[in-house]
Amino acid sequence: MTKIIDTHCHPYLNKIKNKDDIINNFFSNWWEYMIVIWTNLETTKESLDIAKINPKIFATMWIHPCDIWELEVENTILELENIYRENSEKIVWLWECWLDYYWLYKNLENSNLSDDEKEKIVERTKEKQKLFFIKQIELAKKLDLPIIIHNRNSKEDILEILEKTEFKNFIFHCYSEDLDYAKKLIELSPDCKISFSWIVTFSNAKEIQQTAKNIPLKNILAETDSPYLTPTPFRWKEENEPIFTRYVIEKIASLRWENYDYVENEIYNNSVKTFKIEK
Repeated sequence: MTKIIDTHCHPYLNKIKNKDDIINNFFSNWWEYMIVIWTNLETTKESLDIAKINPKIFATMWIHPCDIWELEVENTILELENIYRENSEKIVWLWECWLDYYWLYKNLENSNLSDDEKEKIVERTKEKQKLFFIKQIELAKKLDLPIIIHNRNSKEDILEILEKTEFKNFIFHCYSEDLDYAKKLIELSPDCKISFSWIVTFSNAKEIQQTAKNIPLKNILAETDSPYLTPTPFRWKEENEPIFTRYVIEKIASLRWENYDYVENEIYNNSVKTFKIEK
C-alpha cells in the first residue's frame, strides 16, 4: 500500500486546476494524508473548510512575517489560539513561523528612502518579526504543537531563538540550507524534522541534496509546497500539486541509495508521529 503524505500544500492557490480536482487526484491514488496551509487570517476559513470535507486532510495556521507590521502581536496570538481551540481536531501544527529578511530587503530596493531610513525600517521590522516568532513558540509550547519554520536569509537568528527558548518541536519547511546547518539543528533537537520540497530535485541544488543524503532518515519529511516549486520533470510545464509528492521521495531514496518503499514508509511514519495523525 502506498503511504504518502504531502505535509505542506496550498491547493486553493492553483490557477489552472480547481482545488477539488487536485484533491481528488491525490486521493484517487490511494495516498494517505494532505496538510493544507493557510496563508493569512483571511484564508483560514478556506483551509479549514477543505480540511473538514475529508478525514484525511488537515490544516495549519500561518501568518507571513511580512504581514505582521500592522498587527498587534498579543491580540493576534490570542486570535490564533482561539481558532485552534475551536478547530483542534483539524489543526496539526502551529502555522509557518518565519523570519523573512529576503522580502524585507527586497521590498525596500526601489524605495526613495535614504540608506539611514531603510536601515531603521530593517531593524524595527526584524525586531518585530523576532518578537512574533518567540510569541508563536510560547503558544506552541502551551498547545503542545510543533511549529513549522521557513527561513529566508535569517538562519542564524532562527537558530539563536531556538537555542534561547530551548524549543525542540520544530520542522524546517522547504529546506534550503547546507548540511552543516542541518547538523546544528539536529544537535539542538535530535528529533526535529527537515522537510524537503521539490528543490531537492533541481540539478543545481547540490548542498540540499547532500543534506538529504547524509542526515538520519528519522529526521526527514516530504512536501510539495504546491502550487509553487514544480518538480523535475514537470518544471516550467505545469503547476505543482500534491500528487507530485512521490517525486521528492524518489529523489531522496536515490540520493541515499536506499530502497524506495523503505524510504517512503519511514517518511510516512515520521509524518504520522510528528503530527500525531492516527493511522
